[in-house]
Amino acid sequence: MTPLLARLRFGAGDWQMYLITASVPTFLAASIFWDALLRRITLRRYLMIHFCVAILPMAAIALAQNYWHLLACQMLAAIGAAGWSPINGALLKKFYSDSVRGRVFGVLLVPFNLGFMATALGTGIWLSHDADSFRVFMPLLVGAQAVGIAILIGLVGATRSEGGATVGSALTWRGVLAPLRGLAATLRADRRFLRYEAAFMTYGAGFMICDVLFPLLVTDRLGLDYEQVSKSAHVVFRGFMVALAFPLGWMLDRIGPARTCAASFALLALYPIGLLLASGALGLGVASTLYGVAMAGVFQGWMLGPVTMASSPDKVSHYVAVHTTLVGIRGVLFQALGMALFRWTGMFEFPLAVAACAFVWAAWQMRRLHDASRAVQPTAVAKPVVDQ
Repeated sequence: MTPLLARLRFGAGDWQMYLITASVPTFLAASIFWDALLRRITLRRYLMIHFCVAILPMAAIALAQNYWHLLACQMLAAIGAAGWSPINGALLKKFYSDSVRGRVFGVLLVPFNLGFMATALGTGIWLSHDADSFRVFMPLLVGAQAVGIAILIGLVGATRSEGGATVGSALTWRGVLAPLRGLAATLRADRRFLRYEAAFMTYGAGFMICDVLFPLLVTDRLGLDYEQVSKSAHVVFRGFMVALAFPLGWMLDRIGPARTCAASFALLALYPIGLLLASGALGLGVASTLYGVAMAGVFQGWMLGPVTMASSPDKVSHYVAVHTTLVGIRGVLFQALGMALFRWTGMFEFPLAVAACAFVWAAWQMRRLHDASRAVQPTAVAKPVVDQ
């Protein structure tokens, strides 16, 4: 709801909206550096640092007096959010075997998405009745997440999955640049993973264009308020994510991440078309239905593809960090492209048509990757470069 808050409460302009929506994917580029930190410290200490950087700044939004205060909190939290995927991937690898991980991840997504739905609906209704209610519910939500982090820390200890601290603590300039060298080395060595990332880069072009234009479309073109957007978009989208999480996890276990993503990317091409055809809350709900069905498969492939492709458990966090870092590149390039196309043409049709084409192309790339993988074994994967 943060982009809508920026637009409707603080009067953000188009490019100011771009800074809000682009902040999260752009700063995911920091994920590779978070992975380097994960290798130097224990999992429990890492989780505490993650809470302080990624979650605690969101409580400060309650004190925001203007757009720039909101943006500062959003950007700091976005830098911290980049640290979630490496530890998420590492814990999934530690806790669950390859044969069932997709189904288990699907089960785990159910409470996650139910929580998201309840939060989006509750905050949307609350904001529609009180524009300053974010000053109350943001600290409450941060408190709830603090409980979640505490539970995770307890699980790490209970399962003796502490790990971490595998790299010397001394940090040099060479050490600072080592994660970037490790990223390039991994992509050069593992051609299958490189092609997987290339397909996700194309998909990311379509996703980022839709993402940056969505708050503008629902407010300026459709004229919807917080409650209407939360019900027609966020709740519908997450509802289908809940309903399909386990079936698509089962499908990923059976057919693999490449074919799962290929089918999901193809279906996702209908989402920007649905946004263009929407004339109100009902039309937005239909588009969000398509989005939820498609993204249920994409989310499985996004998280579990790198986990599956990593050649050993100790490389999982690195593969996930590489994957997440490239989201930052997509955020910088394609959210700016989407906003620039919109400002240049003055209409939503052209950039959203570009997004639909990107989804179709990504589906073709992922299908080609699957076909090639059946005939060619992946090459050996280079050890990530780290500073000793």
